[in-house]
Amino acid sequence: MKNSKIIVLTTIFMLFLSSMIFSTIAINEKTLIQSIVEGKDFTNITPYPISLSEGLEIYPFFITYSNDIVWLLSGLYQTNWSDLERGVYLSDSLPYVTGFMGGYDADTLKVVSGAYFFNPYLTEEEFLRQKDTSFDRNSDRYRSKTGYSEPSKALFIHRVELILFEKLRLSLNELKLVGGKYPDLSDANPFGIFHNTLGEGYSNSMLGIDFSLIPIKGWQLYGQLAVDDFLVPETESGAEDYKPTALAWGLGTRFVKKFDKLYISPKFEYYKIYTWMYNQWLPYLRYTAKYNSREIPIGFDYGNDMEGFLVGIDIFSNNVKYKFIIERYLKGEIDLETPYDDERKKEKENWSGPYGNTIPFFSISFSFEIEI
Repeated sequence: MKNSKIIVLTTIFMLFLSSMIFSTIAINEKTLIQSIVEGKDFTNITPYPISLSEGLEIYPFFITYSNDIVWLLSGLYQTNWSDLERGVYLSDSLPYVTGFMGGYDADTLKVVSGAYFFNPYLTEEEFLRQKDTSFDRNSDRYRSKTGYSEPSKALFIHRVELILFEKLRLSLNELKLVGGKYPDLSDANPFGIFHNTLGEGYSNSMLGIDFSLIPIKGWQLYGQLAVDDFLVPETESGAEDYKPTALAWGLGTRFVKKFDKLYISPKFEYYKIYTWMYNQWLPYLRYTAKYNSREIPIGFDYGNDMEGFLVGIDIFSNNVKYKFIIERYLKGEIDLETPYDDERKKEKENWSGPYGNTIPFFSISFSFEIEI
């Protein structure tokens, strides 16, 4: 039997109420693209202050406070922490987030933290799964009567970002998903190391690494790596049915050309998402968020067990943004609905995926946004 093909055609139209109101906040990659033309790097986080001003500012859905080097933003907004079109650990795959973000900005050194709170709704089946303590043998509630099942799911992230010679940007990110337990200060501490405060049974940590290089004006090389779990040969034995190696990475390059007030940026990106990436036994500890009962990956838009490429073009003018993207991936048999205790997880030679009988996945999308 021939493999079927998944084809997705998407057209998106977005209208912003005001462009002037966001003049000091970068809400999309426009500021980054403008900086590439100048041969200087800019952070890939959005929203992010373009310039810091003293005092409190109120926007339609969020508020900001800043002084010379410190800033804070709170409310409802879309966020993205990646140069890639499909970020692999925290991307704009989510329609919006509710929460806080802020940091310290000393030009070449940035320290940024975020706290986001998601809809904790579970179906009856998911709730029973969340309470089940028989899966995670490292949990302090392993085989007890009930697991962590308080209605709460939150993501905490912090980053240290360094820009060298205005052309090379490096960042180290740590994420911690806390679910089934209301987070406390040890979970949310922006100055702590999340791995040291990991609570088996109610939290799931991830490491993220980014780089961006602008060798010459108008040309950018960039990449991102997310590490959920990584097992070396010495630790693989006996761990095949526990937490397998789960990585996701993407590499890309783009050129940016300015014509009067128009910026045109073609790009190419390649992705590899391991078979068991973003998954977990417990619904609250999967790297997903629910919107209108739809479960969306927090990282790579299409989930796990995929490999392929993206070709696209971004066009910006003063108040209009166009985006055209063609994508082609191979999708394996495993998805985020696959139970984490599935027998196929023991096959460590297939952890990198795509697993089994793959299906070609093809997508064409076009979007434009108008700021008025």
